[in-house]
Amino acid sequence: MIKFGPSGLCAQFSEQGYKHTIQAGAWLKKLGLDCFEYSFGRGVQIKADTAKEIGKEFADCGIEISVHAPYFINLATIEEEKAQNNHRYIFDSLAALRAFGGKRCVFHPGSPLKSTREDAMQLLLKRFEKVLELKNEYGYSDLLLCPETMGKKAQLGNLEEVIEMCKLGDETIVPCIDFGHLNSRECGLYNSKDDYKKTIDRLIDTLGESKVDRMHVHFSKIQYTSNGELRHLTFDDNIYGPDYEPLLEVFKEYKLNPYIVCESAGTQTRDALAMKTYYMSLNK
Repeated sequence: MIKFGPSGLCAQFSEQGYKHTIQAGAWLKKLGLDCFEYSFGRGVQIKADTAKEIGKEFADCGIEISVHAPYFINLATIEEEKAQNNHRYIFDSLAALRAFGGKRCVFHPGSPLKSTREDAMQLLLKRFEKVLELKNEYGYSDLLLCPETMGKKAQLGNLEEVIEMCKLGDETIVPCIDFGHLNSRECGLYNSKDDYKKTIDRLIDTLGESKVDRMHVHFSKIQYTSNGELRHLTFDDNIYGPDYEPLLEVFKEYKLNPYIVCESAGTQTRDALAMKTYYMSLNK
């Protein structure tokens, strides 16, 4: 079933007097949302017991939790010590995900810091193969890893690069397609329903319907420059886009069931609900 929810706790949550993530499960259920992404942007610092407590509350409310691994992961690093740290960041995230009772872990692929893009991508794929080997060895074979498309042109993580990463793994390696990021790195990629179809068709042609049906989606409007992503906006923006309505029409037409996380700046819960409301209207 298609799911909609926010990334992190929004301003509205605290304005209504709530203080702790454990309270968000019931709050999101009351609003009519389905999922929540817990971000470890600056590192995995949650205790296992706390994660289990949060996970139980969310499960009781029928809200699925995903996690976002630390933002500074770079599988293209040429330094072996940093490569080992990257492994730790990923598997610390998976351990927390297990404690939450969730199934999905999103991560940033990396950036070519001291090499050409082509060489960096080859190294990234090699590093990722090791991650996949360890993923099974450490007992996380059932959890989904979701490499994310990125918003800055200098970053690894365009659509084709994420596709290559997802080809390496089994059915538990599914793409995280951030449509705001892809729109930003192309300075305005999505202007119509057909533009979204081109991306979805490419994913289906290369990865198959099963992975695309279960893909992770990030969506927000994002301000961009000639170099790509600058900053996240809210759905009130009418300059940068992209618009979510034609994308949801494509999901409906293709009968896809992605896990959709809204990353608007401070209004992510409100905007996630707007997306779900529009999608539900397509059923009438």
